[in-house]
Amino acid sequence: MRHASSIVTGLLCLLCLGTVPAARAQHPFEIDAPLPECTGNACETSYEARFFDPYAPVTALDMVNNLPGFNLDNGNSGARGFGGAAGNILINGERVSAKSESPSELLSKIPAADVERIIVLRGQTGGSDLRGQSVIADVIRRDGGATGAWSLSAATPHPDLGLLPSGSVSYSDRLGGLRYTLGASASRRRSILDAAEPVLDASGAILEQRDEQYRETDDDFGLTANATYDGRSTRYGVNVQYEQKDEQGGETSLRQPLDQDAFLLLQRNDNQDESMEVGVDAERGFGDDFNAKLIALYRRDDKQRRSDIDRGEPEQPGERIITTATDQLETERILRLELDYSGFAEQLFEASIELAQNALDSDFELQRLGESGLEPVDVPGARTRVEEERLDFSIASSFSVGDVSVDAELAAEASEIQQTGGFSEKRSFFFWKPSLTVSYPPSESTVLRGRLLRQVSQLNFSDFVSAADLGDDELSLGNPNLGPARTWTMDLSVEHRFNRIGLISLTAFHDWIDDVQDVLPLRDGLEVPGNIGNGHRYGIRGEATFPLQALGITGGRLDVNGRWQASGVKDPLTRRTRELSGERGWTGRLEFRQDLPRNKLGWGMNIGLYGGYTRYGLDEIDRFESVWDFETYVESRAFDNLRIRLGVNDLFRETTDRDRQVFDGPRDSAPLAFRELRDRTRNRQFTLQVRGVF
Repeated sequence: MRHASSIVTGLLCLLCLGTVPAARAQHPFEIDAPLPECTGNACETSYEARFFDPYAPVTALDMVNNLPGFNLDNGNSGARGFGGAAGNILINGERVSAKSESPSELLSKIPAADVERIIVLRGQTGGSDLRGQSVIADVIRRDGGATGAWSLSAATPHPDLGLLPSGSVSYSDRLGGLRYTLGASASRRRSILDAAEPVLDASGAILEQRDEQYRETDDDFGLTANATYDGRSTRYGVNVQYEQKDEQGGETSLRQPLDQDAFLLLQRNDNQDESMEVGVDAERGFGDDFNAKLIALYRRDDKQRRSDIDRGEPEQPGERIITTATDQLETERILRLELDYSGFAEQLFEASIELAQNALDSDFELQRLGESGLEPVDVPGARTRVEEERLDFSIASSFSVGDVSVDAELAAEASEIQQTGGFSEKRSFFFWKPSLTVSYPPSESTVLRGRLLRQVSQLNFSDFVSAADLGDDELSLGNPNLGPARTWTMDLSVEHRFNRIGLISLTAFHDWIDDVQDVLPLRDGLEVPGNIGNGHRYGIRGEATFPLQALGITGGRLDVNGRWQASGVKDPLTRRTRELSGERGWTGRLEFRQDLPRNKLGWGMNIGLYGGYTRYGLDEIDRFESVWDFETYVESRAFDNLRIRLGVNDLFRETTDRDRQVFDGPRDSAPLAFRELRDRTRNRQFTLQVRGVF
């Protein structure tokens, strides 16, 4: 303990090196933040690079994370197709033709010195490559020479000892019309979960006491290359990503049944994931009013999953009682054409067409201990191939009527899904997806916005194939008849800016859902993913940025965001209305930071609050309790172009507890068989990070 205290004291001294006592100093909110420039279409706020100087940013990600009232959206890389996977980040006015690499990852590879300004667009976003987003950040890069950024960190997953290293480096340069960025990263992470789990009978008496420890170590390595070339009349882009993941770990569960000998279950997991992606695009203008962009993308993801369970006496080698092996290869090919025409005054027309082909090959094997040792178990749909061919097209118009701006879009998708192997099925779908957004600024500081749109969920190919959950001793079968949910969404929002940097935004929403995706019961106590009928969801979400100078906190800033919702769907077993399975009723997050440029010091703390949720199965109900997390950090900027941060995550080791009720048959009619109450803690993590530029 004495040595640990000395180390911490030394690190704090290093962090404070070169600082002076806090005095009246220039701070972020004494710099004149830009005022938005509003037209009938939208409000633009341009943040020059000097605005971010008090935050001492190293990368473009640091700059975006400090935009007032802006929440970075990383999109959904798991969505099939290109149009539906977008976030809310542009780079030089363009969406990067990449899916697997998130906007956060792209921004983390752009040195802050390479950023000229960031434009935040609120309101009408037609023509921005990110239609449907109400707030967009466009990172404008400089035309300068070579720049680079690097990061090294070491983490200790307390209560375990040892250091977990991580590092990344990126380099950007320009050769004539060619601009490129190269990046590499490697990291090691460890998850530690400890739990006490009593098992109770229907009367509440203890049947079994479990002491469980989960350990997992994840290694991740990645390479990226992004390049653009400005030809005489055409702009070209290339994006390449390679990633390799290795996850090793498992859980030991010491179990003491009532009036019986204790035994040990040891579960081991070995997961390998290798993925790559190549995206290319070409964009050309034809005259002053017409623009075309062609995008092609190929993605491949190869996954291997191995799990097994041994049972034996405590502190003795056990006997293998179950093994599973899953091999999956997922591929995606996309070809997309986007057209823009702005030849009419105050109006923009956009059209797009996208062809996509997705495939998943899955091979699942299950063995259980029998009289002659481990014996194969016949699982329906264990070896199968799922293919989808999809056509998306849309036509959209953005225009203004006085101070009212309108974004209207008519889109549709046609798809054919075919499954062969254990299940054989072929189905076709066609859906219209219209949307309408209307914005009105009653003043320069306030914007009102209303939106109505129809969304169609994408089917998860994993729901078509069979798998096993060894932790809960459950077999999950695939369902070739699963259909996509369709949702009509209406939302109304108001956004108000104050004190140049302050912002409050509130949105009320209502979703009408057709064919909710959940779990359907089968015979013999089995269940599959399926559609259970129509449902709804409504609520309110908000975000705000508050400068704290008026409270006497020099350089202080508080960012708040949260969501509350209620939902309903008719349960397929009880026929009673219940909440949607697996959705939290509320979430919230508070982020406080104080930046003292004259002291070359910054510190902050973040608190996350997450409400509970419930999952419903054929013969069980899982209730997950509300949880909160807390992290804090102190950061030195005593050296030019260098940031040293000491932080701790999950300080109080909180994580979600579970109440699992398992019934002796369908839960609407069978009695309660047993109940598992899991009280779990996770590791806190101390981190020392050094970042710089070159």
